[in-house]
Amino acid sequence: MKPIPFNSDVQFRQDSSTPCVLGCNAIPGIMNADVAFIHPPSIYDFRKKNLREGPVGDVIPSTPLFEMYPVGFVSMLNYLIQNGHSGRISNIAVLMLSDRNFDAERYIRNLDAEIYGIDLHWLPHVHGAFKIAEMVKKYHPDRKVLLGGFSATYFAEDIMRTNPYVDFILSGDFVEKQLLSLVENYQGNRSLDSVPNLVYRQEGKVRTNPRLRDENPGDAVFIDYGILVKNSIKYHDVKGHLPYYSWIENPIGMTLIQRGCQMNCGFCGGSNFAYRNHYFFTAPVRRDPARVADEMLVVKETINSPMFVAGDLNLAGEKYYDRLFTELKERGLDLPLLTEYFYPPGEDFFRSLSHSVSEFACEMSPESSNERIRRITGKRYGNSQLEKSIDLAGKFGSRKFDLYLTIGLPEQTGEDVLSDCGYLESLMRKRYANGMQMYGFISPLAPFVDPGSLFYENSEKYGYKITARNVMAYYDLLERGLSWVDYLNYETKWMSRDEIARTTYVSGLMMTDIAGRLGYLTSDERHQIREKILQYMNGSEYEAGEDKSSHLTYLIKEIDWSHRHGISAVSLLVLAYHYYEILRRTITSA
Repeated sequence: MKPIPFNSDVQFRQDSSTPCVLGCNAIPGIMNADVAFIHPPSIYDFRKKNLREGPVGDVIPSTPLFEMYPVGFVSMLNYLIQNGHSGRISNIAVLMLSDRNFDAERYIRNLDAEIYGIDLHWLPHVHGAFKIAEMVKKYHPDRKVLLGGFSATYFAEDIMRTNPYVDFILSGDFVEKQLLSLVENYQGNRSLDSVPNLVYRQEGKVRTNPRLRDENPGDAVFIDYGILVKNSIKYHDVKGHLPYYSWIENPIGMTLIQRGCQMNCGFCGGSNFAYRNHYFFTAPVRRDPARVADEMLVVKETINSPMFVAGDLNLAGEKYYDRLFTELKERGLDLPLLTEYFYPPGEDFFRSLSHSVSEFACEMSPESSNERIRRITGKRYGNSQLEKSIDLAGKFGSRKFDLYLTIGLPEQTGEDVLSDCGYLESLMRKRYANGMQMYGFISPLAPFVDPGSLFYENSEKYGYKITARNVMAYYDLLERGLSWVDYLNYETKWMSRDEIARTTYVSGLMMTDIAGRLGYLTSDERHQIREKILQYMNGSEYEAGEDKSSHLTYLIKEIDWSHRHGISAVSLLVLAYHYYEILRRTITSA
């Protein structure tokens, strides 16, 4: 299946009944869609609570409200439209973050769809997802609410027994075809028995249909940014389609080379163990390199931005990445690539990558500088191997290398974490070839140990005490909690929740001092971060950012690594919208 071509001739329009595409703080006009894909904030009423979000969102592109919707939204939307149906994305989290006066209830009341698809992929969204589901039923009682994602799948029967506002759950992964089947059967008033992966109620009982056995599940997957652009215009709702809050400032495209994973990181709900047991029959399922290259071509033709490649190209094997690089060359593509690795790549891979793109950056998550602790998490390589790979990345031209370490691991103590800070400083001080810089990050395993992961399913074996085991227990943690520490669903034999919190703050202060000494932060920025962390540590009054978009430890997030954006019709519109937002904020805050 080919992507729907982007039509750059689509014109903006405005009349008396529909707000301008730039006026996205207004309520969109009523326009029917077969499916409205809704992304909720983690905690629905975050604007009314004096939340102390802490470091929860420090090392992800989105904020602590987890406002980045799953990339599967774009793929499912694309598949529906290709098959003659309509759909839209409504990122309620971004809309709420960007405008303190945004009325979510009014928005939902005016959002007209036959099926309201709410993602419950990662569990921190359970509060927002359930609140939005209740709101949909309040204003559209005769319409259907659909949940999907890893967490919805894991707790599917639990949700259907306890939440009367949810009608359907599409369980598992690769559900583009199943969604189409659900839409067509529902619209045709046909039995739902034939819809694969569907969990629903029938005569008061929870029914679970068999999963679809598909020899080529990836053929329905396509992440088409052109669809987002066209839909933003069609529904006069730019913000509602934004992938995350700061995307408009520095747009980044994304593609995935696989679904599922070959690694068994113990804390990860998307690990090989979790994926095969709960979400799909095999893992990983690699995507056709030509399909991945086609997605990159769409990004080039629309937003013309850097790309994040999700999945380890090196572990996919030489045959796979050579074919992908060939596909890129045949399309004349040379976008800046942010690449991630689960195991340290060697010289052959970096040489091939450097010959295929002119600009790239790297990131890895070794979790701990202590090799024993790292092995327990499922990552079996030593520091010498890691450091050699970082050196090779610099040798072959990587712009930067991000290293992520984690707090709250088995056998890890506070002293281990402080040693991690010293280890990161030693790497960050090195002079790498081509002037490559190394950035180090340390953050807690927060807010939850993922259900389905090895650490969750075998918690006693790995030294974890899990404090929530059903879906409403997680809802209650987010409902009652006011601090990120309140949300934690775990502690370990080696660190209590309070010790995890204190170690997080102390390591944050250390990393801030390191960044200041190395010139990554100005003295004012360093002071600002230190004051914020000390406010958390001492329990003093905390001044939260007005839009809740700030982070605790990393004022400047090196994730935003490249601003090399090319010129296209859409990129110029994105730039115009960015400056419009700056002007709007200036006026409304005056």
